[in-house]
Amino acid sequence: MAARREKMPPTTLNLPARHSLTPLEQIVYEVGSVMPLTPPTTPDVTPLPLFPITETKTPDNDPGSSENNSIKSVEKKRFTVIEPAVFLVYVATALAGAVLQNQQLYQTCVAVYNYDKELCEPMLGVIAKNETSKEIETKVQPYVANIIMTSSVISSVLPAFLSLFIGPWSDKFGRRPVLVATFSAALMGHSITTILAAISMATPVNPWIYIISNIPLALTGGTCALITMVFCLVSDVSDEGGKARRMFFVDGALGIGTLIGNVISSYILAGTGTIGVFAIAAGMDLLALLYLLFFVSESLKLKHERKESKLREFFHFDLIKDLVRSCLKRRPHYDRAIIWCIMFTLVTTTFVMQGESNVFYLFLRNKFNLTLQEFTTYNAITICIKMVGCGLILVILRVVFKAPLITVAMLGLLGCFTDSLIRSLAEQFWQMYLAATCGFMGGINSPMLQAVLAGLVEATEIGKVYAVISSLQTLSPLASAPVYTGIYRATLESYPGAFYFLSASIYLVCFVLITCLFVMQRIGAKAARQPSAS
Repeated sequence: MAARREKMPPTTLNLPARHSLTPLEQIVYEVGSVMPLTPPTTPDVTPLPLFPITETKTPDNDPGSSENNSIKSVEKKRFTVIEPAVFLVYVATALAGAVLQNQQLYQTCVAVYNYDKELCEPMLGVIAKNETSKEIETKVQPYVANIIMTSSVISSVLPAFLSLFIGPWSDKFGRRPVLVATFSAALMGHSITTILAAISMATPVNPWIYIISNIPLALTGGTCALITMVFCLVSDVSDEGGKARRMFFVDGALGIGTLIGNVISSYILAGTGTIGVFAIAAGMDLLALLYLLFFVSESLKLKHERKESKLREFFHFDLIKDLVRSCLKRRPHYDRAIIWCIMFTLVTTTFVMQGESNVFYLFLRNKFNLTLQEFTTYNAITICIKMVGCGLILVILRVVFKAPLITVAMLGLLGCFTDSLIRSLAEQFWQMYLAATCGFMGGINSPMLQAVLAGLVEATEIGKVYAVISSLQTLSPLASAPVYTGIYRATLESYPGAFYFLSASIYLVCFVLITCLFVMQRIGAKAARQPSAS
């Protein structure tokens, strides 16, 4: 077991080992690891790196060399501050997300079902629905749900395949090319959406055409590739003592950007209209890309004399064999079973979140007649509750009471189960806030399980295992989108919240599985201590 706590060398995803921390460092360490909470409307799953490690002091016999390294480190960090670009991209993503669904509802109502624009206008989310528009939207929503499902599939299949190769490729050719490609693709996607929205003002267009806007980002690896490269870049340029701080700032930029985008989207929609929202989102993407081009340099020292084709190097299928071999090989003390239990839990919880995100907004509009402003306000408050709640729980359980990681993960899954169960039974909108409050620990389970996984896998294999998890998580909407969309369509008129019963059941299964994992880990630890005692 001691060998697993040794300092790990950088891997493809730069997943560090755990070290002993001071109380203050522990707080930053735990809170920083749980900051990136996925809001209910975010369609893309973004797997994040594990816990940043704190400084490990080593003797330095060459003061001059240390000073030179420090100067180089400062110079390197100066041109790799990527947090502002991350903030802008996630503001743009959250800003355009719900508004795009409103636009699809409106275009379906006008172009597909041929209703008058006045009857369809409440579907833009600015004004509340009347009885007539409620009946119309009940007919329109199943059609839009199919569009959302198809968009999720496009945004999942190709990025899941590419995620297996992007990390190793960036180790050879640098992080910056992938970042430039993904930031450019995000700009292109929102620009296409803006153009299509402008065309729809002149003539009705079929809402299926908006799927085109998902293609550019999917071809570059999706948001999975974007955020993975961001954390790789931060890991490349940060010393051991600075990783916790930089990871915390990146997570904060992501979470705050999503929060602000959700809050301001309804106000911008009311002030500028749909085209204005998409244009502002594209403008933020452009600012992020310009910042990346002019203020962020390459974090790796590259060999410019390399003659191999970059495209040929990208599709190196020997890497796939190594991934499979690392995940399937036999390990002592139930470790292989524990690893697969954790992988199953991480992927299935992502399955739930992705499935819910496809129909969540439609559910709230149908069940509680929410406007976009009310929805974004609820979304923002939910994110704040989870950010604050998870931070407090981590400080109390991990720093004060030193609770095991598995125990905290079990409580997180229990919170997710409670949240989904209350939502499924909600009849008044205030009960949705009650669900968010009772499920304030939801989301804490993922980083806790990732930390357990990091302690079970060798340094040379951790990148491979997380590449597999990342790929499966990215593929999860391929299964969850049709399942949740099908349930929602079948129960739209009778019980629109029925899909939350499925979510609650899955969380309950994961809770039981992690409880068994806790027992297996205890047995494995006892078996490992017996030979040393003898």
